[in-house]
Amino acid sequence: MNKKELVKDLKPYSTLMNEEQYWAIIEASLENSKDQSEQSEYIAKVLEKLTLEEIIGFDLTTNHLTNQIYSSHMWCAGFIMNKGYFDDAFGDFRDWVVSRGKAVYYSAKDNPDTLISEVDFGEDDYYSFEGLECIAWDVFEKETGVNIFDYIDSPIEYNVDIVFDWEEDDEDSRRVICPQLYAYFEE
Repeated sequence: MNKKELVKDLKPYSTLMNEEQYWAIIEASLENSKDQSEQSEYIAKVLEKLTLEEIIGFDLTTNHLTNQIYSSHMWCAGFIMNKGYFDDAFGDFRDWVVSRGKAVYYSAKDNPDTLISEVDFGEDDYYSFEGLECIAWDVFEKETGVNIFDYIDSPIEYNVDIVFDWEEDDEDSRRVICPQLYAYFEE
């Protein structure tokens, strides 16, 4: 039975992918790609081999992980690394953090200043991965012909309010939170 036939019996799904499986996919994508485009292609090929529930679980886990780093300090790190940005770009920045793998993610979750390890010294990059959140959506639609959102019953309680403990116009407040990133990008 192909996935287009299986979707007829699919009920809204709310289970996140096992984090070990999730991180194994992300780590393998890093090992088997040279850039974000290749990383996206690799992840898509892996997802195409999974069940519909696992594809939804991958999407839910991506959302859960990015939600977990929706914080003032992470926003400060992204603001410094990308020389400022708006709300939507913060989502793309958090996708980028997730795309860097488990060790980078959890280290940055505890202390966003550790993202200095991911700076490509000498390059003037924009730290963003706009397409990461869309990979599961695209694979699901390609495999089934329908929209993934009709089959997601998200258990995630999204963080919506951040109390900022730094200010865009106050360099010292950014320096205190992310001294290494500040020194590299702003001094």
